[in-house]
Amino acid sequence: DYSIASLPADGRLHLLVRAQLRTDGTPGLASALLCHGLAEGDSVELRLRPNRGFRLDGNEQRPLILVGNGSGFAGLRALLKARAAAGGKPPCWLVFGERQQAHDDLYRDEVQAWLDSGLLARADRVFSRDQPQRLYVQDRIEQSADALRAWVADGAAIYVCGSLEGMAGGVDAALRRVLGDGAVEQLRDEGRYRRDVY
Repeated sequence: DYSIASLPADGRLHLLVRAQLRTDGTPGLASALLCHGLAEGDSVELRLRPNRGFRLDGNEQRPLILVGNGSGFAGLRALLKARAAAGGKPPCWLVFGERQQAHDDLYRDEVQAWLDSGLLARADRVFSRDQPQRLYVQDRIEQSADALRAWVADGAAIYVCGSLEGMAGGVDAALRRVLGDGAVEQLRDEGRYRRDVY
């Protein structure tokens, strides 16, 4: 399964795929095909399966805090495109992590355009291997604790998309340290804390 990084109105399907290697060193079946096994013009059969838990449903008029890493940018990009198509208000805050800015600054120009237009009020891009000590999105969340609490107090919804191992658990733990367990559970119950993690 891959999160879709586009909207139907785009007229084409955008995926963000990283070639995966299994623990034995063999390539992942789907990612190898999508990254290296197709020529331009080839076709692939696929099935679209909606993720009803990772939509703006109920949060259309809320500020959004979008947190993710790696190919998880796909789901966040789709949410940002949906917000832009709806007029771009209220603001969004993107916290996105990858390995190296020189090679992994995904959709850099698009993110900058969203900042310039005001769709993104804030974009924190965290590159884990660009400094001696590793830095991840969950670290940035804790570093931005006051801002996070203010956004949540203003009604923000939090969406997390990306790797289940490491990032999603780390983000959840950081949110609980910053906001408290009860507040995180209340956000989840209100549909204001949603995850698409794999």
